Amino acid sequence: MKLPISFPIEDMQEILKDYRSIAEQQEEQTLHPKAALSKNFSRKNPDIEDYRLPYKRDVDRIIHSKAYARYVDKTQVVYLIENDHITHRSLHVQLVSSFARGIAEILRLNVDLVEAISLGHDVGHPPFGHEGEGYLSKLSIEYGNGPFSHPLQSCRLFSEIEPLNLNLAVYDGFLCHDGAMNGCKLVPRFGKTWDDHILDKKSKKDDPDQNIWPSTLEGCLVKICDTLSYVGRDIEDAISIGILSRDQVPNTLLGNTNRSILGVLAGDLIRQSYGKDYIALSEDIYNAIKQLRSFNFQNIYIHPKLKIESKKIKQSYRILFELLLDNLEKEKEKSHIWKEFTKTKSENYALNTSPVQMVIDYIAGMTDSFFIRTLERLVVPRQIELA
Repeated sequence: MKLPISFPIEDMQEILKDYRSIAEQQEEQTLHPKAALSKNFSRKNPDIEDYRLPYKRDVDRIIHSKAYARYVDKTQVVYLIENDHITHRSLHVQLVSSFARGIAEILRLNVDLVEAISLGHDVGHPPFGHEGEGYLSKLSIEYGNGPFSHPLQSCRLFSEIEPLNLNLAVYDGFLCHDGAMNGCKLVPRFGKTWDDHILDKKSKKDDPDQNIWPSTLEGCLVKICDTLSYVGRDIEDAISIGILSRDQVPNTLLGNTNRSILGVLAGDLIRQSYGKDYIALSEDIYNAIKQLRSFNFQNIYIHPKLKIESKKIKQSYRILFELLLDNLEKEKEKSHIWKEFTKTKSENYALNTSPVQMVIDYIAGMTDSFFIRTLERLVVPRQIELA
C-alpha cells in the first residue's frame, strides 16, 4: 500500500532535526532558569537521538516496558478485595503524573521529565505494596543481602534487569522520590553526576530510610506530589469499601474530599514555589497534610479488616523465597527461576548476580496474582497424570 504523501529520507531527517532545534530553543526561552533543559540531558550510554526530546523519549520507553505493564496488578494500599474502583499502583502513578505535570506547567518546569519520573518511580514495588516490601526486606537482610528498598529497586530494574538506558535525572528521581514529608521545603542538589548517583544508591542500600534530595526541581516536585496524590485518594478508597466514614476525616485547611485536598495543595505549592529555586508548601498546609497522613496510617493502612491475610502473606513470602533460592542453588540452569526469569536477561546479569539477589529481583517484579499463582504452582500438590 502506497502512502498518499511521502518524503525523501533526507528531507524527513531535516524536518525532524529542525523541529528538535526549535523545541530546545523554546525550552531555553520559556522554562524556569533552573529547570532541567533537554539540551543538558545525560545518558550513561549515549545513543542516536531522534526528533523526540530526551525526557519524552524516556516516557515512551517506560510506558512500553514490561515492568510498567505489571503495575496494573500491584497493590497500592488495599489488596485481595474485589472492587474495580480501588486504586492500584497503575492508577497511582498516573495520578501522580497528572497532578505533578499540571503544577510543573505553571512553575515552568520540564513536564516530560516530571512525567518520566512519575510513571516509573514505583516499578520496584514488590507484591502487596509496602507490607510486602517489609517482608522481602527482612528476608534479604536475613540472607546477607542487606535491606530492600523499592526506590533503589526501581533504578535497578530499569538499569540492570530491564535496561532502558534512561537519563540520569530520571534515575535520580526514582531513587529520591520517598521521604517527602520530612520538611516543607525541598531544595535540589543541582549538578549531580553519575558518580554522585552511585554514591546515592549506596547510601540508599545501606539505609532505606535515608532521605536523599533530587538533583532537579522536577524531581523535588514529584517527590512531594507522590505523597500529596495518595492521601486524599486513600481516604476516598477507604470510604468506598466501608472502613471509614466522611465525618471521621479530620477538619483541616484541606477539606475532607480528595478534590478539595488536591485543589488546596496545588494552589499552595504554586504560591510557595513559583519563581523559586526550590519546591515548597506553607507551614500551615504542610502541617495539615501531615495530620491527614497520620490519620490515614492509624485508620486505613493498619486497619484490622485490611490485614486479615497479613500472616498468610508473610508466611508465603518466606516459603516462596526459600523454595526458589534452594531450587536455584541446587538446580542452577534447570531451576524454576533460571528457566522463567534469568535466561531472558543479559549475560552480564546471569553471570554477576548472586542467587539471593536473583530471587529478590524475581519476587519484586511479580504482580500480586502472579505471586499467588507461582506459590500454588510450586507448593500445592497437583493431580498426577501417568503417560
